[in-house]
Parts: sequence; C-alpha cells; structure tokens
Amino acid sequence: MESSLFLPALETTVRCRVAACAALRGDAETIAQWRKRPVVIGAEKMPISFLKHSEDQTILALKTVLRAIELQGCCDCSFADWGVIAAPNLFGRVSVAQTIQRYQQEGAWGVSPHLIPHQSLHAMSGTISQALKIYGPNFGISGGPNAGLDAFLIAGAMMVDRQLPGMWLVLTGYESEWIPALDGRPTAAPMCQAVALALTPGELSAAGLHLLLGHVRTDAANDLGLSCSTGGMALPHRKDACAALAHLPEFQLGLLVEELSAPTGLPTGRWRLADAHWLEFDSVIREPEGRP
Repeated sequence: MESSLFLPALETTVRCRVAACAALRGDAETIAQWRKRPVVIGAEKMPISFLKHSEDQTILALKTVLRAIELQGCCDCSFADWGVIAAPNLFGRVSVAQTIQRYQQEGAWGVSPHLIPHQSLHAMSGTISQALKIYGPNFGISGGPNAGLDAFLIAGAMMVDRQLPGMWLVLTGYESEWIPALDGRPTAAPMCQAVALALTPGELSAAGLHLLLGHVRTDAANDLGLSCSTGGMALPHRKDACAALAHLPEFQLGLLVEELSAPTGLPTGRWRLADAHWLEFDSVIREPEGRP
C-alpha cells in the first residue's frame, strides 16, 4: 500500500537555458542615487533624464538587467528580437496614492502627465525594452503581491514555441509591504529587491544553468471529480497532483534573491507556482570532449 505522501513523477513541459542572471537589493537612498546617474550600456550613454520619472522598482529592475549583462560579458550583444516580461509587486502603489490625494486637493493640475507612462504596470518592461533597443513583445504581469507566479508561467508559454530567440524575465518587489500614509506624507520605503533572468531555448545537452517549468498530471483527481480547491491533500491517490505540490514551498521572490546572492550563485530546490505547476533550477555540466 503506497503512502499518501508518495510524490508522483513530475512532467517537465518547458526547459529554458538561463543565459544570464543577477539579483540586487537597494534601499531608497541607493535607488535615488541611481536615478541621477546616466544609464550606460556598452559604449552608449543614455541621458540622465531617462530615469527621472521612473518608479523605484523600474530603476532597480534595469540596474539588475545591466548587472546580468555585465556578469555574462555581453555588453555589446544585440537583444533586438527578444521579449521582456516584468513582474513588479504592487507597482506604483505609493505614487498613485499620493497623486489621488493631490487630485482631491488641487484638481487635475495636481496630476503629473508622467504618472501613466511611468507608474502603470507596463512601464518597467517598456523602459527595459527602450534601454536595450528591444523590438519584441514587452508587458507587465499581475502587479499583485506575488507576481512572480504568473510571470514564470507566461514566460514558459511564450518560450515553448521557440518564436523568440530569448526573453528577459524580471521580478521586483519590496521585502515587506509598503503602505502609503493616510495624510500623504512620505513613508519609509522597505528594501527593494529584483531578479533578472535572460532565458533562451534550452536543450538538455546545453551546459549551464537551466530553468525547468513543469506540471503534475491531474487526470486521476479529475476522474474522481475532485479539484485542488476541495482539499487535494486528503486524497490517498499517488497521482493526486494537489497533494504532491502541497509539499513544495510556494515561490517567493525573496527566496530566489537570497539564493542568487549566495557565494555559489546557483539556486537550488523546487517551488510551487500554482495548483499543478512548479519550477526548478538545474545546473547542467557538460563533460569535456573526448572524455568517456
């Protein structure tokens, strides 16, 4: 008799090679300093005003992408045909709250024309695409308190058809919730954190870090007329996807930042993305040619 804790075989649906990656943390003061500095990409220097009106998460996201490019040594590479998916957490929340308060006091004159282009969900991906001269698809995902869950699934769906040569997947958020003050006065910002992953179509034979996105078969649960929302952990069936993934920790941005910031720089473990989806990082080592 098999234990109800038995984990079924997980079916990998998408494998991407992580061509470059980086993780950064920054407090409000550090991000304010970055805002005033010109963005330098290879031999090109962008005007100082490029990030003047950007949300803090956008500035940290772009800095993290440039850090990943620097670490990989591909500052002169072209990303023109790539895509960008950005998943900020509670993006523009404080700025929008302050704008609403100013609107109540001053009317339309209190609303900056830069609010929509720089504080809306797609601002981060758009800024990154402009900086890297990317002409592929770019958009923001979710904007909720844990936006990375949706971002990984959508990135996998876009990479599986191999229409894009690569994609930047960028996740940002604060270490704790940043709640705007009722009276409109500035509140201390928590530490901001970001992860940037350059994903390319990956084969098992390709050496390096790989991102695996998979799912557990739910046919057994469906045959029984049950779903994860009905309490899948109670099912004693070995193919119960809900019970299997319930044993995995839910993905959190902070966990990935910590692992990428570790001395090895290689994330380990497997995380739950949704009721039947998971992600894992795998380091593939290729044997030298001629070695048995």
